[in-house]
Amino acid sequence: MQLPIDRQSSKPLYQQIQDRLQRLIQSGAIQPGDKLPSIRGLAKTIQVSPLTVIEAYGRLESESLIQSRPGSGYFVTAAAPSATSFAPVQDVIIQEPGGFCQQFVASVQVQQQGGMIDFSSGFPSPRGIAELQKMSRRAIAQANDSLFNYSLPQGTPQLQQQIAQILVQQGLEVSPQDLIITNGSQQALALAMQHYLQPGDWVIVEAPTFHGAIALLEHIGARIIGIPMTQTGMNLALLEQYLHSHRPKLIYTISTLHNPTGLTTSQQHRQQLLDLANRYQVPILEDNAYEGLNFEPVPPPIKAIDTHQLVTYIGTFTKTLIPGLRVGYMLVTGETYP
Repeated sequence: MQLPIDRQSSKPLYQQIQDRLQRLIQSGAIQPGDKLPSIRGLAKTIQVSPLTVIEAYGRLESESLIQSRPGSGYFVTAAAPSATSFAPVQDVIIQEPGGFCQQFVASVQVQQQGGMIDFSSGFPSPRGIAELQKMSRRAIAQANDSLFNYSLPQGTPQLQQQIAQILVQQGLEVSPQDLIITNGSQQALALAMQHYLQPGDWVIVEAPTFHGAIALLEHIGARIIGIPMTQTGMNLALLEQYLHSHRPKLIYTISTLHNPTGLTTSQQHRQQLLDLANRYQVPILEDNAYEGLNFEPVPPPIKAIDTHQLVTYIGTFTKTLIPGLRVGYMLVTGETYP
């Protein structure tokens, strides 16, 4: 396969390969199920490093356009992404302190049918209770006295280390010292919002969004701007318009398995959002409470590509382990605003 490469362009070679293949797939020139050239074969044909092709293929895979089959190579996904019926009205919502707007939250009616798994409650299944009980007894038997004493305010060092290892697997550069253990992600949200915002400050949220975040912002007395969602994520054109006109102090986003739409934004959307935040020097609060629930590979968090230390990242084990444990965490690096 010959792909035109402009070696004088400022656009990286891997991105040129990615963009070209993406257009070929979305136009139908390459059909679902078609096999792409091998990494070495394509690299030799267009005279680039195999690492360049690996990067391009990896990004296409994160966009769910292609998939890797061990021992066979890369194939166009069986069903290439297409337009969905999700097309809400693109009206920005402005909420002054003391008000409440139902448009910020969405109510989903679920009719139970035989064989269906109910995800509406957001709680993990109790089927693993017996196994968790075994692990808990083993952990307590092996623990030293540290489990039975008060720990440091930022959390038990061993827990910080384990969470840091999990986040490294998600593409984040993190050390245990960058983490603050919290009483669930709700407390992490409250701490971050209280740090960044004062009564009367403008804050950007997605519309709709997590109702708990709206309640916290209302308690602070922030003025809320709801940027409508498109089928790819927050409307970035409208976001830039309000970043320019209102100069908000914070952008709150749920990048993976967004609550309540279920959308996961692409690598490109995440980078564009981060670029806008950097241009207007607005910190981002990335709430990834649902990161562990995805069935397919997802792009690295926005925090993973944050080179200007603008992003505060929040996670939790409430959705994947035991809600009653109330274990969340907040990743903070660099100097924070204000």
